[in-house]
Amino acid sequence: MRAWMFGCLLGTLAAAFAPRLMSYWLVVCLILIALGLLCVSRQWRALFTSSLLLTLAFTSLRGQDLLQTRLEPACNRQTLWLTGRVSSLPRKTRVRDGVSRQRFEFSVENLLPAMCSGPRTVLLSYYGREGLTPGERRQFEVTLRRPWGLANPGSFNMQGWYTLSGIDAVGSVRGEGVLLQHAGTDAWNWHHRLRQSIAAGIDNAALPVASAAVLKALTVADKSGIDHQLWRLFQQFGLNHLLVISGLHVALVAALAYLAGRLLRAALQLAVRSAANWPLPELGALSAAMGYAALAGFSVATSRALVMLACFLLARMTGRHSTGFNNLLLAATLLVTFNPMVVVGSGFWLSFGAVAGLLWLASWQARQSLMGKLWRPHLLMSLLMLPAGALFFGGISWVSAPANLLMVPLVGWIIVPLALLGAVLSVAGNPLAAVLWRIAAWPVDWLLAPALSLAEQQTLFLPVSADGFALALSLLAVFLGLLPMQRRYRLVTLALFLPLLLPGRAADTTPRLSVLDAGQGTAVVFSAGARALLYDTGGGDPAGPNIANTVVIPWLRHSRLRSLQTLMVSHDDLDHSAGVVDVQRAMPVVSLLVGETLLPGARACRAGMSWEWPAGIRFQVLSPGAAEEGNDASCVLLIDAPGMRVLLAGDIGVEQERELIRFWGPQLTSDVLLVGHHGSSTSTSQSWLNHVSPRIAVISAGYASRFGHPHADVLARLHTQGIAVRETALEGALTIEAGADGALRVSAHRGGYQPWWM
Repeated sequence: MRAWMFGCLLGTLAAAFAPRLMSYWLVVCLILIALGLLCVSRQWRALFTSSLLLTLAFTSLRGQDLLQTRLEPACNRQTLWLTGRVSSLPRKTRVRDGVSRQRFEFSVENLLPAMCSGPRTVLLSYYGREGLTPGERRQFEVTLRRPWGLANPGSFNMQGWYTLSGIDAVGSVRGEGVLLQHAGTDAWNWHHRLRQSIAAGIDNAALPVASAAVLKALTVADKSGIDHQLWRLFQQFGLNHLLVISGLHVALVAALAYLAGRLLRAALQLAVRSAANWPLPELGALSAAMGYAALAGFSVATSRALVMLACFLLARMTGRHSTGFNNLLLAATLLVTFNPMVVVGSGFWLSFGAVAGLLWLASWQARQSLMGKLWRPHLLMSLLMLPAGALFFGGISWVSAPANLLMVPLVGWIIVPLALLGAVLSVAGNPLAAVLWRIAAWPVDWLLAPALSLAEQQTLFLPVSADGFALALSLLAVFLGLLPMQRRYRLVTLALFLPLLLPGRAADTTPRLSVLDAGQGTAVVFSAGARALLYDTGGGDPAGPNIANTVVIPWLRHSRLRSLQTLMVSHDDLDHSAGVVDVQRAMPVVSLLVGETLLPGARACRAGMSWEWPAGIRFQVLSPGAAEEGNDASCVLLIDAPGMRVLLAGDIGVEQERELIRFWGPQLTSDVLLVGHHGSSTSTSQSWLNHVSPRIAVISAGYASRFGHPHADVLARLHTQGIAVRETALEGALTIEAGADGALRVSAHRGGYQPWWM
């Protein structure tokens, strides 16, 4: 049986991360070979090989199905009509004063025009006034695009998340839509309606905003109230995992239900002697776990915990032996069978990796003292988070171990049980639910204020880059830490973490231009060794999630850049300046230059400014003058480095281009041009291209941009002049270097090894 399950897991991994999917003929051949092996032999080698081949085949079929249901590229940004049902809990967030957004999954029944039909599940954003309910049948006028994520080193892989979630298109609703059928007629989404009802009850319980957000996250996995500041606070203390309903929460709830079942059985024994054989504790624990997993939307971690718990409890009720490793392996096999793409998400690896480590530790710690049994699992999780934090989160918290030692029991044994008991009373219509929620919120409120104060005064989060060698050593240290050994040897293994924790430096002094995939925004880094200049910070919400937090800062840490010599903000538009404060908070900035409104500690960017770096690298500001404003106030920067001249044009228009041509003339000639205003038709005139005469033109714009960037006329002018056009929307982050032969080498993040779903 183990051979079969190992084969399933290995086959799923191989197919999920393959650069291309197998043809249907090859799939048929693999299935026939696997069935033939099963007919010939049932030994473990045959079982392993046949399960490997079958999962390779079926995962490829699943992948072919996913690709076929994605929105056709020709339908990007077209006006379409959708009919279907709301199939998830809408996540409501405030966009700006008086305007909120509800984001939800929508199961498609009909899509018009027919040429665009195919998508089964789409992720929609709704800005209307009506509250949406899971299970409602509605008709919407929408604008859709293919599920396309930003592609940058060190960043969250959004395209992978779309794939594992089965999202075939992403878009927004135009207008209010039409309600065709109320939710009560839909039986499939009952648990989402239950989650929505409980979340509304918590909102109406007169709790502080932050506490209500935490309780909703812990009770029904509704994280819509967790704003950027609150998430960052939990991250600084290494407590983000507590905001996600995990297997730990499910296990604790099941343990409490098991204890309650034993007490109930003991009470019933007084009246009915045969009650001693009733499996009330097991049934109670399983029911509680299933209910909590449903409230969490059956996430990877809760599904894993539910399957493991079910195996253990069923074995206990039937009198059979069941080991933790077998249960874990079975849980993984069942998950990848129902959704092979679950292996793409980090949650799969974090969840199963943590439990595997704990099971291994438990297999030999029977010889340890009681105190050892208590602190070793906690220490193991803290050590495991070092490589996991570097790989998935870009850093670790210095205070994670003591913070978790305090908060895990508090959340697991007090806050979650009270919140869930309140949820049960809320469903029953009992007003005591609000009282229980207020009691559960009290410790959260009491701890948030001092935690926020400490986080503002101290640096609690250490940025860590996932260097391959350092990451391998830290994983080796975790593995050695799981083995029984003498204390002096165990201390030596801790030294293996040092390469991961020590602040590395970018040793390569080659001048390098990196244009990040910032969507409909701009973020460009010019670096040489440990020196770096950041030109614009990308778009987003200055007080919430933005490109600086999700792309720029992770990229800088991934590149082992610990400070910025210069941060230049071309002008005030949010798609260029939204993350200034976040970048300054994340790392030291020596010089801040801005094109428009002065920020604290900033200097005005003015034509004629210049400075130099070692190795003959010179920077010169060509624009603006004192009178420009708006897009024409953009800082235009010329970088002259050995083997490469770069011109960054901001959002200047044709008139400002003429002024620059008149004033600078031949000095505009460059090898690389960052095309102005994301390729808008109001920029990049023929005269401008004639004077700059670039070899490479880079366009930073969003995929299927709603502004129509880059404009067809701009692309035509570039191609007519024989200029190589590179687009971040299509290729991801771009890195340009000058070779010894004078040629420019361009590497694209999407140009290397990529799995088929990218």
